[in-house]
Amino acid sequence: TRIAFARAINRETKELCVVDYDGAGMDQLTKSGGLKLFPDWAPSGAALAYCTYGRRTLDIHTYALGPRRSGLVSARTGLNTAPAFSPDGRTMAASLGFEGNQEIYLMKPNGKNLRRLTNNRSIDISPSWSPNGRQIAFVSDRTGSPQVYVMNADGADVRRLTFEGNYNTSPAWSPRGDLIAFVQRQPGGTNQVCVTEITGDTYMRLTSGRNSEDPCWSPDGLHIAFSSNRSGSNEVYTM
Repeated sequence: TRIAFARAINRETKELCVVDYDGAGMDQLTKSGGLKLFPDWAPSGAALAYCTYGRRTLDIHTYALGPRRSGLVSARTGLNTAPAFSPDGRTMAASLGFEGNQEIYLMKPNGKNLRRLTNNRSIDISPSWSPNGRQIAFVSDRTGSPQVYVMNADGADVRRLTFEGNYNTSPAWSPRGDLIAFVQRQPGGTNQVCVTEITGDTYMRLTSGRNSEDPCWSPDGLHIAFSSNRSGSNEVYTM
């Protein structure tokens, strides 16, 4: 019933906000300044994971909506980014760079019990869980350009999912498990939301015009929320 997003307060500040699915009931959660990025709901709806810049790194935090309190998850050297709660809420996937380049890791929501899933010289980022928690979609440039891949939740059986287009990012697994939404850069330079079957056999572009990015499925799988600058400024839309 609510959508979480990062709202620009001014050029130097983005704060976490939530809004009802119909655009009413705007609630600004954080007011500490700086940039808050990449919010992800915990399955219980009681907390959000997000990123914000610390003194030296981009860090991962959680925000508990009840007490309205933030807690640090990971401030390891390098970038700590793209947190994603597992469907059962017991594990968090994220992209961490403390071992030299961005790789996908699993950890507890408190940042402990760290386990590395990917291991190569390329950038691996933007994990998205399958609804049964058995697989993870992610983005890698291991073939020379960003593409969407799928692997088992233990890091095994990595396979490339997207082959159309030379720049595909931001995978979001549908609640039914049959589709993955993603963002594809078009020949004209705009970014558009697309969907593909999990087999990768077919895909369809859903948006057109100016940039549309950051797709996220509704829990019933009937709607996708996304950000777009089609009005001239970045706003949240659903379709």
